[in-house]
Amino acid sequence: MKRLIDFLETLGALGAFAWQVFWSTLTSPRYFKETLRMMDVLVRRCIIPVGLAVAPVGAVISLQGIDVFKLFGAERMLSSFLGTAIVREYSPALASVMVAAQAGSSIAARIGTMKVRGQIDALAVMGVDPVRYVVVPGVIACLVVTPLLSVITNFLGIASGWFFAVPIGGVDHGAFMEHLTAQITAADLWVGLGKCALFGLGVGVIAGFLGLRVKHGAASVGKAANDTVVNTIILILLTDYVVSMMLLGMGL
Repeated sequence: MKRLIDFLETLGALGAFAWQVFWSTLTSPRYFKETLRMMDVLVRRCIIPVGLAVAPVGAVISLQGIDVFKLFGAERMLSSFLGTAIVREYSPALASVMVAAQAGSSIAARIGTMKVRGQIDALAVMGVDPVRYVVVPGVIACLVVTPLLSVITNFLGIASGWFFAVPIGGVDHGAFMEHLTAQITAADLWVGLGKCALFGLGVGVIAGFLGLRVKHGAASVGKAANDTVVNTIILILLTDYVVSMMLLGMGL
């Protein structure tokens, strides 16, 4: 019972914190330089791991799928499955998971370290809202950077799938591109980008929340960073399932 009460209290505190972040984002003052700095840090920290995580997925889909499609004489349709899987599911989920692992843990550790050193309290004493100055830039950076990374990983995933399907698997290039462009619609692209924005928002809010809850010591900072990765990955996977089911129910 105590664990249930603690969980509900934490959930309520997270909801109140998310509302505070939302309100701080809409109102002044805004710290644009800090937001741009955080975006730059996230891009440099995440672009290589995200690319390395998603690019092989296209290759695996082509390698595993081409034999199955050849059984039915429909290997030219491989690109339809490849494009939809990459754009709607694999790229948003894997890009967001890597952002959670790389950026989320970094944001939580940074804020937690500031909390331990007393810098958060110092900001409050100087009349600077810590949430507005420290948390909001990270949330906005995650919200913006995650979809941008997904665009890159879409290209890398499809390119690796093309390489293993066309030059290696013997699929006709023209047929591959025809079915790829016919299958992927603007709705697919917007669904993927929307998922990434939602996941990135969750990463930023949870990282800021856990970072500010650090109490004392390096161990507490490490725990906040680790909890950020675990909780955000669980959130991403559950949210992806729910959103996908809702979209399928709507026929999208």
